[in-house]
Amino acid sequence: MGWVRWSLWVWLAASVVTAVALGAAVTASADDGPWVALLIAMISFLVAIAFGGLWAIAQRRAPDVALVERAETASRMAHELRNPLMSVKGLASTGLRLFDQMSDDERREFFRLIDEEASRLKLVVDQSAAALAVDADRIAYDLRPEDLGTLVEDVVWESPHGQHPMSVEAEPEVRAEVDRTRMTEVIAGLVDNASKYSPPDAPIDVVVRTDDDDAVLEVMDRGPGIPLDRQEDVFERFTRWRPAGYEETPGAGLGLFLSRAHVAAQGGRIEIVDREDGGSILRVRLPGGG
Repeated sequence: MGWVRWSLWVWLAASVVTAVALGAAVTASADDGPWVALLIAMISFLVAIAFGGLWAIAQRRAPDVALVERAETASRMAHELRNPLMSVKGLASTGLRLFDQMSDDERREFFRLIDEEASRLKLVVDQSAAALAVDADRIAYDLRPEDLGTLVEDVVWESPHGQHPMSVEAEPEVRAEVDRTRMTEVIAGLVDNASKYSPPDAPIDVVVRTDDDDAVLEVMDRGPGIPLDRQEDVFERFTRWRPAGYEETPGAGLGLFLSRAHVAAQGGRIEIVDREDGGSILRVRLPGGG
């Protein structure tokens, strides 16, 4: 689009030159003859036409940035949806073919796996839709005073965390103005991130406290940590980066992208801090009060 704007300005400048040259040609014609005036006018006119043509071509060929981004998003969404969709199809086809030969326990396991993959598929769809809404600035946030500690405790104990022992330590009356629905998504997303990227039986610690005038939420894992040069990568939309040992961990790469977007819309920020005894702290800071 920068090339289009540049070409337009050049074309306008050439048009001005043409007008000036024509005026000069008329003046010069009195002394140098009409053929000089005609030559100057033709050259100026051709220059203006040439630059105008370049501008028109650039305008037609310059990609629309928004359309390119939408196409890339659609492509990544299709890629992320493919794996859980193929898993559901494979499980269903196998179960249908072998149904009469399976025991009740085997059938229950097949249905459990189908349900698990279907849930994963739904999550990808929901997160992708939310990411598109974030990009289009179409999410409205209803900020109201909340007791952050109470909200965190309610969400953490309801969030899936596998075999990880969980602990929640919350100071009383840590208040912040948040959108309850979006903040719930942030908390659940941070717990999910910690559970996916730390050993299966490693504890996850959640802390709610105050720091000066900020309300602070910390989710601490005991995973491999996030190198400094990769800390921005984990917040990218559809990020493909995974820490060593977790390269095959499933996920659309949208969880932290959405968490940061929701937190920023509520006036806060997320930062990554290394734990002294290994692992990472995802720290959310929100303006306190309310």
